Amino acid sequence: MQATQGTATVEQRKSPRRNCTTTVMFENYLTGNYFEGRMVNYSRDGMCFESDIVPEIGAEIFIGVEKSPYSPNYDVFRAKVVWSRALTLKESYYSVGVGVRYC
Repeated sequence: MQATQGTATVEQRKSPRRNCTTTVMFENYLTGNYFEGRMVNYSRDGMCFESDIVPEIGAEIFIGVEKSPYSPNYDVFRAKVVWSRALTLKESYYSVGVGVRYC
């Protein structure tokens, strides 16, 4: 998350964000439905990904990361959705950006 202070943007995350683009699959914990997306950045505490499906704020999901920046293998994370926002076609070919915090 970012806050504006005067004309400067101030980062409000505990850990710095790192850019990384890779394929993800996420599963709604309660329904068991799977959806695809693309991770765009991550930190020690969470990640941002893009998708055409908007998970509900507060929902717990499992996220499978194909080429994980955390390890050389496929990784799976349990996370809670903390925000989402609509994306334009200029920003992405996916329709929504989603921010999650790891559980």
